[in-house]
Amino acid sequence: MRFKAKLFDVQSITQLQNVISAVSKFCKTCCLKLTEDKIYFILNDRLVCGGTTIWCEVTQSSYFDEYRIEGKDDTGAILMSVSPEILAKSLCNTLGASSVKVKLAKKQSACLSVEIALPSPGGSGMQRLVTHDVPVHLIPLSHWQEYEEPGMPEFDISFYLPPLRKLRNVLERIKNLSNHVTVQGSWSGEMTLSVKTELVTTKTYFTELDIPQLDSQVDTSRASAEVTVDIKKFLTFVQSQGIGASKSICNIVHNRALQLFLLQDDVQLQYYLPSIDTS
Repeated sequence: MRFKAKLFDVQSITQLQNVISAVSKFCKTCCLKLTEDKIYFILNDRLVCGGTTIWCEVTQSSYFDEYRIEGKDDTGAILMSVSPEILAKSLCNTLGASSVKVKLAKKQSACLSVEIALPSPGGSGMQRLVTHDVPVHLIPLSHWQEYEEPGMPEFDISFYLPPLRKLRNVLERIKNLSNHVTVQGSWSGEMTLSVKTELVTTKTYFTELDIPQLDSQVDTSRASAEVTVDIKKFLTFVQSQGIGASKSICNIVHNRALQLFLLQDDVQLQYYLPSIDTS
């Protein structure tokens, strides 16, 4: 297996670092899937304990100027487990960098070697190379089926979220009241965030939200739906606005799950958040 890629554009380097940093807020370790066309960051706790799922896909041609991969099977893919936090930190000190090279290497063990070309201090015109070796564990082919794209659940309600900054401010105010929040939505473009405890009940209303264009086969017979989820995990998604998403969508599977999307031209982040039992 071989992988080597190179970035020259400073904005692309920064944006890629922002995407990986956003993923790192959700999990300590994830699957990094490399293919000829896209790069994926995947967490699938649903297989183990009915937990969260993260699926983040990045169009590689929007970031990399050079990109070569020789995978393990006919798909040409490479899968590995990696710490997104360590990978993001390896891209932090890129101010003034003329290029960043990433390659799969085997030193003492498998790693992603990140090589950053920086100008030398003093303006001598020379370059210095800074290398970070990010440990990875190659995932055997027999486990690849665990990292397929999650299926779209049959949601009951779908709508565009309000501006994430406003939503973040609300969640940060109410997160100290309870560990969970009830999200209610309707086809009329309304969303309600509710917290109820023995001492206080609070509700926040958002109206006139846009509805995505849906397939004609989508069942819209239910006027509204709701689900109760972990408030801090919901807040983690909302705080991922560093990706620079142009759209964010919320699907509600009544009393079962939230399916959340951040969408940009070349990045899509999907987050599956299961309901929690508050009884």
